[in-house]
Amino acid sequence: MPIYLRDLTPEDTDEAALVFFAAVHRGTADVYSAAQRVAWAGVAPAPEAWKKRFDSISGVVAEIDNRMAGFMTMHGEGLIDLAFVHPDYMKKGVGRALYTVIENRAIAFGVCLLTTLASEKAKPFFERMGWSVETPNAVVKGGVTLQNYKMFKALPYCPA
Repeated sequence: MPIYLRDLTPEDTDEAALVFFAAVHRGTADVYSAAQRVAWAGVAPAPEAWKKRFDSISGVVAEIDNRMAGFMTMHGEGLIDLAFVHPDYMKKGVGRALYTVIENRAIAFGVCLLTTLASEKAKPFFERMGWSVETPNAVVKGGVTLQNYKMFKALPYCPA
């Protein structure tokens, strides 16, 4: 099952919103309660809320069989803001493929430190990619608390 990688574009917002919704509701069901997943992603996909979200951000899309399997974004200063893989494609190398492109872009942009707020589900993935937890973080949405982790990775080519 080949993975095709390409740049994320503003036209990807509708499909990305669907991937996000599925990744949260189905993909994190083993680590977050139903109430937490609803607080995070709502009760239905909301593509309209994603409009203009990708207008000025660097990102990568992974496609399998002409279907969005996942996407990852990075702000210029090295913040990985969005990193989602559709549950149908988890554990198939999609996250690793996306991450490799993002890290290489960070190096090309001269970024020395990558940061993210990783969910309970994403934390082990980032740890496998060489990241460290700076601190646990609690986010309250709609009166519901979700645990995530402030994480970082120093890129090795940068001066100390």
